[in-house]
Amino acid sequence: MSRWSYQAPLELSDEQYARWQTLLELRTGICFLQHKSILQKGLSQRMREVGCEDYEEYFQQVSRIPEGLIEWTQLVDRISVKETSFYRESHSYGAVQKYLMTLFELESRSKGDTLDLWSVGCSTGEEAYSLAMLANEVLDYVSTECFLGVMATDISQSALAVARLGKYSARKVDSLPPSLKHKYFTGITENQYQVVAKLRQRLAFVQGNLLELDKIPQLAMDVIYCQNVLVYFRRDRQWQVLNGLAEHLKPGGLLVIGPGEVVGWQHPKMQRYKDTAVQAYIKISLKSQRAKNGA
Repeated sequence: MSRWSYQAPLELSDEQYARWQTLLELRTGICFLQHKSILQKGLSQRMREVGCEDYEEYFQQVSRIPEGLIEWTQLVDRISVKETSFYRESHSYGAVQKYLMTLFELESRSKGDTLDLWSVGCSTGEEAYSLAMLANEVLDYVSTECFLGVMATDISQSALAVARLGKYSARKVDSLPPSLKHKYFTGITENQYQVVAKLRQRLAFVQGNLLELDKIPQLAMDVIYCQNVLVYFRRDRQWQVLNGLAEHLKPGGLLVIGPGEVVGWQHPKMQRYKDTAVQAYIKISLKSQRAKNGA
């Protein structure tokens, strides 16, 4: 066999699997107890890239602080799930649209005011750009000069690099309604499109770990969109993250998570959104809290 021949990766032993799972969950919150194949695939891919053939040796390498932090970042890029598309979970986007329309019916926002949205776990950017397009369509409909800003965060630097470019295959862009495709995308080649600069300028892509929300820009949000992220977290971690996200919402703001993704979460400042087709919550305004308390 030549030295260039592909060799199948060694199987992770139960002990090795447990150690890797514990380290990854401790640092990222992601739980791989039900996803051994994803973990092993990502590990073996990165180990081949750096020429390491021993799980224990590689574990020691990435565990060291601060020496192993750069390699740790590369590993997280390999194992983080990057499956996404434009307007994925249409019911959730519909709920955001209804919420924004109601928001502008109930309160007046003008030039100098802001409309702030956050895409949590944005991956390669399709979700964040979808939110930006949706919000911009609402602003155009209500004819306001309110400034739109979308913050998008992810733990993967490589995914964020793709997102910042805003370049996508024709196959992905063709899934959009023609009106949105023509308004928000420019053809670069026969098989590739790029989000128009005017919309890209409304987005800020930031590297962030959900276990370290205090290190993410402390902006008050009208909408926080967190879909298909918390499914990889244990329940106590899910609640910890949601409690943190609730603090980043403006009074009356909307938090949207994946349908059935989190069970049993409650927060004194949050109430379930009226649309039962989605799992979403509204942050109770100070006026509503006083009325609820009889003040």
